[in-house]
Amino acid sequence: MEKLKMYYIANARMPTEKAHGIQLAKMCEAFAANDVELELVLPRKRNTPGDSLEGFYGLRMPLKIKKLPVIHFGTPYLVDFIFSAFTFAVSSFCYLMSEKLKGRKGIVYTIDLDYFSFFPIPFLGMPYFMEIHGEKRNSFPHRLMFRSIRGIITINRYIKNQLMETFGIPPDKIIVHPNGIDLDFFSNNLSRDEARTKLGLERDRRIALYTGQFYDWKGLEILISLAKHLGDIYLYVVGGTENEFKAITGTEEIPKNLIIGGRADFKDMPLWLAAGDALLVLGTKKNNISYLYTSPMKLFEYLAVRRPIIASKTPSNEEIVSEKEVLFYEPDNEIDFAEKVKFAVQNREVMKMRIEAAYKKAQDFSWEMRAKHILDFIRLVLNK
Repeated sequence: MEKLKMYYIANARMPTEKAHGIQLAKMCEAFAANDVELELVLPRKRNTPGDSLEGFYGLRMPLKIKKLPVIHFGTPYLVDFIFSAFTFAVSSFCYLMSEKLKGRKGIVYTIDLDYFSFFPIPFLGMPYFMEIHGEKRNSFPHRLMFRSIRGIITINRYIKNQLMETFGIPPDKIIVHPNGIDLDFFSNNLSRDEARTKLGLERDRRIALYTGQFYDWKGLEILISLAKHLGDIYLYVVGGTENEFKAITGTEEIPKNLIIGGRADFKDMPLWLAAGDALLVLGTKKNNISYLYTSPMKLFEYLAVRRPIIASKTPSNEEIVSEKEVLFYEPDNEIDFAEKVKFAVQNREVMKMRIEAAYKKAQDFSWEMRAKHILDFIRLVLNK
């Protein structure tokens, strides 16, 4: 079989502490591990950490990376972002066209990190595929993109249904595959006490842990009221600063048993997860991204570390797990949430069946398996 050449185009600052950076880096590694000749095409962004992608994300192989020039406008942020995204669109189009004229055939694979930097891709005359992580507006750039796209990968069926209804895309052009996990990285079998010693945490505390970036669509405000109902259980929140948490949740006062752990390097996440007595997945009915359109990577990570999981009973979470693996709480109901957290922390033996079922479920979601399924779809489409 001829080796597939893939240009992975992403308007992203890499490496980045944000979750999309993990997904992007791990998928590129997984494609390369599945015998793809992959080139990651990125903008030359300002304020990019000096670390290599391999060091920052713990990759097991180097990635071929092409960074293209973009023009920065300065401030305000939105103007700068729009201007740099537009110039990246032009730079990436010119680069890919030059590659094509040199006879370097391949496919284009891109991801929806903004609304328009992908707009020149249909004019390249190269087969292109797009990974979509959220609802899409019926805009001209999207209509242009979807008119001749060869295939789409979505992270859940709700996004697929929205794309079919809004743009009339045939169902055989779209596959659904949730996000994934690096099983070797997270299945470390660290004991709770070992992890807490390394992190400098008190060993005798009962800790419920939430990890993840602080975004307004996640419904983080429930953690304030949750902490107040947890009694002597401490709630640790890792993913941002105290000021960021206050700004997102609109709170001035944080309960004494709610500890903001700050940002954590990706390489330290297995330590944090191992340190928890229970791991929390949010989801709110107040926001469609949270309720319908997400595929939270933290949920896959939680599955692998053998700790009790309490998750919001949203359609997006239910698409991945069931009551066999997690305890569900009613979305936006802090009383039910607190009761489920208390039960999980106080009844570890009862939770053992769920913990083992969760670990077994995690084996289905490796990045390598995800890349293989996507590549099977791409090859099927190309051979039609």
